[in-house]
Amino acid sequence: MEYLFYLNGDHPDLARYEITSLLSAYGHDVSLRIIHPQLVLLSSRELPRPALERLSLTHSVGTYMGGMEASTGSLEPSTIGRIMRDEPFSVRIKKLDKGINAMEEERRLARQILSVVSAPVDLVSPAQRIIGFHVAGTIHVANVIASTSAQTFDGRKPQYRPYFHPSSLHPRIARVLVNISQARREVFDPFCGTGGILIEAGLVGLEVFGMDIEEKMVIGTRENLAHFGLEGVVRRGDATHIGDTFDDPFECIVSDLPYGKSTVVAGGRERLYERAFEQMYEHSLHRLVTVIPAFFDFTSRGYTVESHFSIRVHRSLERHIHVLSH
Repeated sequence: MEYLFYLNGDHPDLARYEITSLLSAYGHDVSLRIIHPQLVLLSSRELPRPALERLSLTHSVGTYMGGMEASTGSLEPSTIGRIMRDEPFSVRIKKLDKGINAMEEERRLARQILSVVSAPVDLVSPAQRIIGFHVAGTIHVANVIASTSAQTFDGRKPQYRPYFHPSSLHPRIARVLVNISQARREVFDPFCGTGGILIEAGLVGLEVFGMDIEEKMVIGTRENLAHFGLEGVVRRGDATHIGDTFDDPFECIVSDLPYGKSTVVAGGRERLYERAFEQMYEHSLHRLVTVIPAFFDFTSRGYTVESHFSIRVHRSLERHIHVLSH
């Protein structure tokens, strides 16, 4: 079976890596074919719905119905009959490339579908959403099986939580970090701050464990988790001595390390990172996903760098995402 992924356009390399990492964690070895920076196609056995619903940088995933030439082409009737059900449907065309009349293409595609299935068009509350994406003269069509809402993530921005701190990651990025860790059971954040990463991990059904050296952050994280109906084990502790607070190693560690001027530690930020990464090495069983503001020599400390991405926060600051294993 083939699936069409419509990416949201932010950080396309990271979005594709999120797809392959997460599906791999669920036992699917996949290879993506890039049709457009926002559109990728993959062939696989049936994909697990829980994995698709976790995705952050993907707008929608659909069962691929094929590509047809704009204005004149058509889909295979047998494919329409195999993928669609006799239930109400809607049709929408998205112009990733210009050069077509979207409304006319929607009508043309709807007529093709109606010639095969016994189902009415319903633009208000359809049971099936058919989306076509125009790229370079071809319309790629899919029946949507999973989607994410930008409004849902925006509603969890730091300013809408009971305990606020401006340094917290955007929920979409926090979710991506959780997903590329390949966590299936639990996530630990030794610099949990106000709990942004733990919130996203908890919302996808993972057990969450957090730690921060500041008591006010520990209390704030607990409050923020409770606000979203979540529970977790959050304790005050020093990330350079994790074993003093938690005994057992964790499946995955995901953390956005402190980097601002308020980060004060004996020996400076570099020393903090060095000691913390030594501890995280000892307390992670699978992947460690970390965000730091500058280069750090992970390989000399025993890590394998699986992947690296840069995200520009504003003109003078980049955040570097590293996916590590050992």
